[in-house]
Amino acid sequence: MPDKPVTVLVVDDDNEMTSIIQKVLLRERYHVLTAENGDEALAVMERHPVQVVVADWKMPCCDGMRLIEIARERFPQTKVIMITAFGEVNDYLEAMNRGAFEFLSKPLSIDELKALVGRAAAEVRPMSAP
Repeated sequence: MPDKPVTVLVVDDDNEMTSIIQKVLLRERYHVLTAENGDEALAVMERHPVQVVVADWKMPCCDGMRLIEIARERFPQTKVIMITAFGEVNDYLEAMNRGAFEFLSKPLSIDELKALVGRAAAEVRPMSAP
């Protein structure tokens, strides 16, 4: 029986960015879910097993940094990759200290994104549905 595909949740309030990332990851054969903010992402994660999250930092409601904290507490197996257009060294350190798997600056390198999601996915196995 083939392995169950890794589920990646893309969280960004920019619908165009979400669509681009979703298309890239679907071509890589991931199961992709989307959310527009951290609150919506947490609701999705409550309903579906998610192994990797690719989340924007600056979003309305629950931002990416808060999402990392909550995800680490409620879903400790899930790897969170933070993306932002406002990346500086202090931001990187803050994200990593809060438990991010990695931090990417926009504009995104598609190859770097695919490589990071692949590394994160390799560290987790698909979880069984409840």
